Amino acid sequence: MYSEPEAEVKAPTPLPSTQLAIVLFLRATEPISYLVCFPFINQMLLDIGVVDDPRRAGFYAGIVESVFAFTELLTVFHWGSLSDRIGRKPVLLIGCAFSAVSAATFGLSKSLTMLVATRAINGLANGNVAVLKSVIGEITDESNQARAFSLFPLSLAIGTILASMVGGYLSNITVTFPVLGDTLPFLATYPYFLPSFVAGLFPALAGIVALLWMEETLPDCAQTAGEMEEVHERSLSARELLRDPAIWPLMYSFALMSLEAIAYQALLPLFFFTPAKLGGLGFSEAQIGSALSLRGIATVGVQLFVFPRLVAHVGATRLFRILIALYIPTFVLLPLLNVLARTHAALEWAGVAAVLLLGAVSNMAFACNLIMTNDAAPNRRSLGALNGLAAFFSACTRVIGPGAANALFALSVDRHVLGGNLIWAVMVGVALLGWHSSLFLKREYRKRA
Repeated sequence: MYSEPEAEVKAPTPLPSTQLAIVLFLRATEPISYLVCFPFINQMLLDIGVVDDPRRAGFYAGIVESVFAFTELLTVFHWGSLSDRIGRKPVLLIGCAFSAVSAATFGLSKSLTMLVATRAINGLANGNVAVLKSVIGEITDESNQARAFSLFPLSLAIGTILASMVGGYLSNITVTFPVLGDTLPFLATYPYFLPSFVAGLFPALAGIVALLWMEETLPDCAQTAGEMEEVHERSLSARELLRDPAIWPLMYSFALMSLEAIAYQALLPLFFFTPAKLGGLGFSEAQIGSALSLRGIATVGVQLFVFPRLVAHVGATRLFRILIALYIPTFVLLPLLNVLARTHAALEWAGVAAVLLLGAVSNMAFACNLIMTNDAAPNRRSLGALNGLAAFFSACTRVIGPGAANALFALSVDRHVLGGNLIWAVMVGVALLGWHSSLFLKREYRKRA
């Protein structure tokens, strides 16, 4: 481990608030770019003529959602490794520039080809998200790292809320406010440009803030030429990292947890969009945006007020095992919402709130993994590579998860397999496998009280 045990108990080091705020701002832009289309992608596919039946929207929505993760997968380890050589800041600025442009142009798409192309470029640009985890590891120490990492998923949740609100309320805005269609006919021709453009503003602004005020944290780049000679640690390759017996189980468990989380994230808008008679809830775009925003708000609450105390009391590894197990009841309860929608409509939103709260609590597992991953790094110069490796495994699941989950949902509904519940049976099985994988993790990855 790169950290040394403390000789005596010390008060926590104050968090570097300015630098941490910049990192959290940068982190929030990735879910905005990734998730902004989720509330409207199914309707968009119908509007531009890719599909003519809501039951078939899930398959193509899965393709559009997954291509982002696929191209992110191709670059994520390389962005992390590159940042170990040229610095964290240049890599982050490059990503912000391409993310801003590709996010905005997504809303101009009138074909499946353009949808896929713009999402692919956006995924390539956001492959540098792992670099941010390395930055947090470099601006914190053992005394304040847990507090900093508890805020990392918080920014993810805030980005999720913003993406849901922007995508849900700004799409087809000329339908909600017809006067805008007369004043700005462009928005009537391209009803999904406004949410895409607003989503692109976030990485653009974050890039400007980082350019002006972010400090370089990579030791070599932050030091003078004379001080560089004192640095002897080197960044390990992916093969060298995976040979570490402590790292492989961590990556495997994280991959399964990510698969559960991304499948849940992709299935929610499709499940909400699908008519109740076909196995969903039949929500409007605004209702979908509201539900997804509610999940984000719940995530912010538990991450901000619950997680720091839990991880301090229970420990990152033990808490991870508990949280990953919560995906099992989450996937069991989802199909029961359809029963409520058809038989007890008055209780529908209460059931939705319960499932969203379960998902928000489960989401704290990501913060646990961040702590374990940074604690498992052999040395500080391998932080970028190890976080890139973790992001690689996460991206693998994001490639498979949305497309496979949405396609399986469409198959379940279209063929009425297991009464339309095949998708939920499979996801419960995946959740059980994910919990089982957590049993092979080390008790803790850092020596501490």
